[in-house]
Amino acid sequence: MSEVQAEARRDPARLTLAGGASALAGLGAAEVAGLILPGAPSPTAAFADRIIENTPDGLRETLIGAVGTADKPLLVLGIVLGVVIVGALVGWFAKPERVPWVFAAGGLVTWLLCFTGNVQDAVTLAIALAVGVGVGALAWTRLVLSPTRPTMRSTPAGALDRRAFLQLAAVLAAAGAVGVGIAAAARRGSAAAVDTVRAAIGLPKPTDPAKPLPAGVDPAVPGLAPAVTPNADFYQIDTALVTPAVDVESWSLTVDGRVATPLTLSYADLLALPSIERHVTLTCVSNEVGGDLVGNARWQGVRLSDVLATVGVRPDADALVGESVDGFTAGFPLSVLDDGRDAMIAYAMNGEPLPVKHGFPARLVVPGLYGYVSATKWLSAIRLTTLQETVPFWLARGWSADGTIELSSRIDVPRNRTLITGGTVAVGGRAWHQHRGIEAVQVRVDGGAWEDAVLASDVGDDSWRLWSWQWPATPGPHTLECRARSSDGTWQTEAERPIFPGASAGLHEITVEVGGPA
Repeated sequence: MSEVQAEARRDPARLTLAGGASALAGLGAAEVAGLILPGAPSPTAAFADRIIENTPDGLRETLIGAVGTADKPLLVLGIVLGVVIVGALVGWFAKPERVPWVFAAGGLVTWLLCFTGNVQDAVTLAIALAVGVGVGALAWTRLVLSPTRPTMRSTPAGALDRRAFLQLAAVLAAAGAVGVGIAAAARRGSAAAVDTVRAAIGLPKPTDPAKPLPAGVDPAVPGLAPAVTPNADFYQIDTALVTPAVDVESWSLTVDGRVATPLTLSYADLLALPSIERHVTLTCVSNEVGGDLVGNARWQGVRLSDVLATVGVRPDADALVGESVDGFTAGFPLSVLDDGRDAMIAYAMNGEPLPVKHGFPARLVVPGLYGYVSATKWLSAIRLTTLQETVPFWLARGWSADGTIELSSRIDVPRNRTLITGGTVAVGGRAWHQHRGIEAVQVRVDGGAWEDAVLASDVGDDSWRLWSWQWPATPGPHTLECRARSSDGTWQTEAERPIFPGASAGLHEITVEVGGPA
């Protein structure tokens, strides 16, 4: 062992800092290298995908309920911090001369964990990781092992003095952080470039347009969100850590599997087909009782049943599985479509081409089904199959194959745990039972009698329905609950049920404090 190495082992703080800085520098280099390689592999995204796939469902739903759509940014931040912490621990505990080998072993383990069976992805990811390991090892060597010019300080000849060490460690850590940031920004830039192309696309007029919204779809309740959700406010939940940026010129949609005549459509082909336009409310299965992972939009696309008639579904097919450009799959029994619901291959949302984050260039929309079995975004293939032959992503993780949306309602105004002024208080919310419709909503206060709310105009059975109620509020704390009745006479259940394996249930309640009259 050299004198420099011996001195380094007597300074654990220096080793810890060097390990963390070197690991971050390596991660930044790997992310930047990934941008240059075909397919733009991101080690951080690949590792995050494995975490998402293997997180226990109960924990996953708890996290989504706690942080909502911030789950993925927080996951990325956690991975970056984890790399720094692991690097610091390696620097502290490992022999200095063995640290580069530990980095190499970490890169290999990461590659093995992220391997999906796709050879091209595996090769490009291996190259990006190798670059990262190499940079991390060089950074460590420079900080700890390499002799440099002699110094006038008390450190051994060749060792970096403390100031030089701290400066170099800071530079390496900053370079690594900048590299991660550059990679993230570049990937967002790719999505932005696609968004520019998307905005210039001229949509065909729907062959079968949606009915105009009737008067009175939005009750006069201050603060109540509208019946049609603006695209910018529509919830986004998916497994994609990096939003796919799809080149519409090279994109195609394949319909195959157990069919008589497979079909491949370009984007132009898809837009040239007869289209329908409908208001449909989508709901995420991860939506807690009273949650906001639900939205209503005017969708335009090609009727799914028309496409299936064109390819000729064979009798031995009993399921439809949609596949995304990033490999995600969602599927449901074909029998769902027997009732003629307006399922579609959607390419427009509220009168404009699908936003990138909502599935551009095309996605599936199936009224009455949760997204985890039906709403494949960035659609690249539709396969007619069986759920035994092709097990979709979430079904393989224990979720129910029956993705029928539950009858639900919520109170939006007033907000939970707020102080409000006494007197007559406008209460408002929404209820939904897609492909069934809503015929009544009731509200009660402090466990008392149920009172009928006033329903807003009906957009259609596939859309939610807004409601309002005038409450003669008295001072003090109060609990408000709501429930809905669907068009078949079924009341929303009061029995509480957790999300996994098929959706939450129960009544939404809020608590408010009522002050004196205004």
